[in-house]
Amino acid sequence: MRTRPIRPNIYLPVVRFGVADSDWFTILLISCAGYLAPVPLGITVLYVPLQMWTWLVATAGSIAFFNYVRIGRRPYWLQHKIRGLVLHHRQYRAIPNGRKRSFRRGWLIDAATDLASGQAARSQLAQAVTPTLLVVEHNRRLQEACEEKWNALLLTTN
Repeated sequence: MRTRPIRPNIYLPVVRFGVADSDWFTILLISCAGYLAPVPLGITVLYVPLQMWTWLVATAGSIAFFNYVRIGRRPYWLQHKIRGLVLHHRQYRAIPNGRKRSFRRGWLIDAATDLASGQAARSQLAQAVTPTLLVVEHNRRLQEACEEKWNALLLTTN
């Protein structure tokens, strides 16, 4: 018989109830907080102390949350989602096919179309000279000069 390659499972996390072993400490802390929070109130629900209900709900909720985060998701999915919500889009850009809108540069496109159409370009430059408009105008002039040189070169070669 030929030996077959076997991938060792020693590097995979141990999973119980769909939760990895590294997350159980967090579930334990959440459960303890759910148990200890209503102790000073001394309230009972259906002749059972409130902390027993909150403990049960906190444990079930945290297990459900970690199952939701882990099952069917890529590794570190939650960390990337939180980082995407918290950090600025320039520090942590949106995925190209994601749900979050990408950064739109409409102010640059609008300025370029206004300058290209020639409608009120001079008055706009006279009223408010901004660095963006100067760059767009310079770029337009440079492109026109390059096109003229290219056309002259093509005419001389023919």
